[in-house]
Amino acid sequence: CCLRLCRRRPPKPNRNPKIKIKPPTPGQSEVLGISVAYLVKTFRKEVTAVFGDEDPNYYEVNKKMLYSDIAKGRFIKCPRDGREGCSYVDAVNLLEPGHTQPATLMLSWSWHYTVETVVWALERWCRLNGKDPKKVFVWQCALCNNQFRVEESKAKGEWESFDTFKDMFEKRMDHTSHILSLMAPWDCPVNTTRIWCVFEKHMAVVKNHKFDVILPEEEDAKFQHALETSGMQPIWELFSKVDIQSAQATSEIDRRNILHLVDPDLNLDDPKAYSKRCSKLNAEVVSRLQSMFAMLAVDNINKRVDKGKHVPLPAFSHAAWLLESLRAEKQNLEHAHQMYVKGMAQSEREGTTQTMDHARLLMKYSAHLSRNGQVEGMTLGKEYHYKADELFKQLGATVTAEYGELLKDRANAKAVTGDYDGQLETMLESRRVLIEAGARHTRAYPNVIKSLARYYGYRKYPRDEVHALFDEARDCWIAIGGEYSVGYGMLLKEMAVFVAGEDSNRARELFQEAQRVYIAAGCNQTSDYVALLKSIGTFFWEEKDYTEAKRYQLKAKHSAEKLHFSHSMQHAVLLKELGRTLATLGETEEAKQVLAESQAILDRLLEERKDAPPGDRGAIFRHLQKTKSLQVQVDAGDLAVHKQARPNRNSRQKSGKEG
Repeated sequence: CCLRLCRRRPPKPNRNPKIKIKPPTPGQSEVLGISVAYLVKTFRKEVTAVFGDEDPNYYEVNKKMLYSDIAKGRFIKCPRDGREGCSYVDAVNLLEPGHTQPATLMLSWSWHYTVETVVWALERWCRLNGKDPKKVFVWQCALCNNQFRVEESKAKGEWESFDTFKDMFEKRMDHTSHILSLMAPWDCPVNTTRIWCVFEKHMAVVKNHKFDVILPEEEDAKFQHALETSGMQPIWELFSKVDIQSAQATSEIDRRNILHLVDPDLNLDDPKAYSKRCSKLNAEVVSRLQSMFAMLAVDNINKRVDKGKHVPLPAFSHAAWLLESLRAEKQNLEHAHQMYVKGMAQSEREGTTQTMDHARLLMKYSAHLSRNGQVEGMTLGKEYHYKADELFKQLGATVTAEYGELLKDRANAKAVTGDYDGQLETMLESRRVLIEAGARHTRAYPNVIKSLARYYGYRKYPRDEVHALFDEARDCWIAIGGEYSVGYGMLLKEMAVFVAGEDSNRARELFQEAQRVYIAAGCNQTSDYVALLKSIGTFFWEEKDYTEAKRYQLKAKHSAEKLHFSHSMQHAVLLKELGRTLATLGETEEAKQVLAESQAILDRLLEERKDAPPGDRGAIFRHLQKTKSLQVQVDAGDLAVHKQARPNRNSRQKSGKEG
């Protein structure tokens, strides 16, 4: 027998008399979307006809269905340039009118995803959001770009100009004003490593467009399982590694165009070149993704609670942790508080208050209450802390990672009240418990070692011993893959503070590395980041670089005010140090104003704690006395004392002074 190759005849347009076919203009064609209903019903059938039982990715679909001789648009004149061969969406618009409209949704995805993954994720998004799939029109690059022209350009080595690229991209994004990011697999999304996807998320943030995340159904189930068992830190730290400079693209020209658009001054030939604009973009994308995943978790829990369904207790504390890890806004903290309240209520209702899960919930809730800075919260936090301690003992669970973490929290509380001997004793006990429980691989262990190193540094223990503890903590973070976590950033800050007196260059490097970690983790809008800025300001003051000290202290002040932390003791201390810096620079009136503000905060805090134990008021009283003393010196115009760099922390004598 013989094989005959024949040219396929052009398809006949659908002549449904009820629908008037009007060819789109080039501009209309470029923003045309295809309905989700059509993708679910018709497109999937077409894929099956070509691939059988296989579930191909879009690279495979493109090769066989979008620019081949059997492509739907192979013999149709393209409305964009008048030449034969058009995009899939233009072909559907001509042959089966009614299934295309100006796009209402722009899909941010990866061509590595399969047809079933993409189509059913879109259908699921419509279902979850009460949208009619027939009225949701998606702009999906594989189906809406003319792949015949794309492949022709590739073969000729031709690429569209940067200005054309920029204008077309912004036109499509502005037209829909709604970006849907498809994330799969949930714990290692492919599109966080693709430059187009990262850039699309960034533009959605910059232009304030609506931005949603959708997980395929099976990935959402895995996400919820992790929420109920192991927690969210792995995905949090994965997001922190988002880096547009190292993200990949099929087209090198696309990659260079996007990077040039983000930072026109970036050296595109140096993969290690630092870009402040790229770092800012990364932080914006990470923060938005973290926020979306946190809300996915919270919405799922709230729906199940409202329906009276059981929710595993760990899910409440894990969801609260997600919210607390976001930008420190009042709304996020309130939502986190509600997660704990709902978890406690369910535990009471179901009679599970004598379980390890309840003990863990009590421990996390007590830490949350103690961190909120309010007197009532701190008092209630202490109450729940000891309830957790009692329950751990009743359950015979005092040699566990959880109990070691509880002791770590208690050591921190003792430091706040000025009980430094008790702090040391509890830290050592926490370390012993964690070691005996085989929990050196947990995040609690390097945090305990870091606190112990900090304590020894303040108390003038042998420097080699302090360095050894810091090195141990750093090695632990690296071993558990936590180099992009806030805990690691806090460790770097404490290491910088400790070495500042002996090696200022090393201290600067550590401070810079800490900043990069916070920004990469999307945590540069938190109280911990404010504390880092304050420490950097203190470092520059001790270096007698008062201008830089002022710059960082003002950044810390503005961040704290933006995040509503301006009524805490920590903020009062920051204002005291800023006042000292301003006085040193001769800005006397500004210094007086800032010191008066600091004193007012401390006076109010003392009044709020008038019925609290003396230990709970001691630190506030000491800072108030220092602020008043500094105020007197500024009023007297005696600036000479401020020009002397204060003694380095490492030279302080072992005493009962504040740690």
